Amino acid sequence: MSWSSRAPSRRRWPLVLAGIVVLLVGLVIASAVYADSHDPARTVASAAPTAPDAAAAAGLVWLPGDVRWFSLQGTMVPLSIAHGPSTNDGVTASGFTHDPHGAVLAAVNILTRSSGLAGDESVYGPAIARQTTGDVSGYLASIRGVRAELAQRGGAPATVVVGYRLVEVGVDDVRLDVLSRSANPARPSQHALITGTARVRWLEGDWRLVVPTGAGRQVDQVPPGFTPMPGQHLAAG
Repeated sequence: MSWSSRAPSRRRWPLVLAGIVVLLVGLVIASAVYADSHDPARTVASAAPTAPDAAAAAGLVWLPGDVRWFSLQGTMVPLSIAHGPSTNDGVTASGFTHDPHGAVLAAVNILTRSSGLAGDESVYGPAIARQTTGDVSGYLASIRGVRAELAQRGGAPATVVVGYRLVEVGVDDVRLDVLSRSANPARPSQHALITGTARVRWLEGDWRLVVPTGAGRQVDQVPPGFTPMPGQHLAAG
C-alpha cells in the first residue's frame, strides 16, 4: 500500500510506517546490533567505552539557545555554535567537538544525512563515504535499495531525532540510543516513534558513524531514560 493512495487510518498508520522505516530502511536513524568485527578502523588505541555515571545518564547540559535546527529536505538537523558542526559544505556537516556533546550532534547529523531520508545520493553518498566507518559499501548499497522502495511508497517520512540516551561514553568511542519521530508524508499529523542505537568513533580528527548492521524498532511510548534533544520534545506528535 502506498502512502499516497488510500492512506491508512490514524490507528493503523504507525504499523505501516514501522514496516517502512524499521524493516525497509533498517539502517535509518539507529541500529540495535553492531558488528565491530566488520570495522577495519577499530584500534586498540581508542579509549574503552565505560558506563556513564548518573549525571551523564541523565543527559548532558547544553548552553541555552546554543542548538538550532535546520530543515534538510524534510528532515531536521541540529547545529550548535559551541559543539558543531563547524563546517557545512552543503552536503556534509563536520567539525564536531571531541566530547560527548559533539558525539551526540555528530551521530544525529550523520545518521540523518546518510539514511536516505534527507535526499538522494547527492546527500547520502558523500555522508556515507566521508563520515562512516565499517561496511561502507554495504551501507551504501542498502540505502540505495531503501530509496528505491520509498519512491514506490510515496516518499520518505519527515523525520527528526527528538531524544537521546547515553549508553557508553569513552574518550574516542560513544554509544547512545536515539529516539526519532517520523511523520506520514501523506498525512503529516500522523506520527510514529522509532528508537535504536547509534555508535560514533573519533577518527582522523572528527566523529564518524559506525555503520549500523541492524534495525531500529517502533515504540508506542517514550522509553525510560531518554533526554530531549535541545529544542525538541519527546512526545509523539
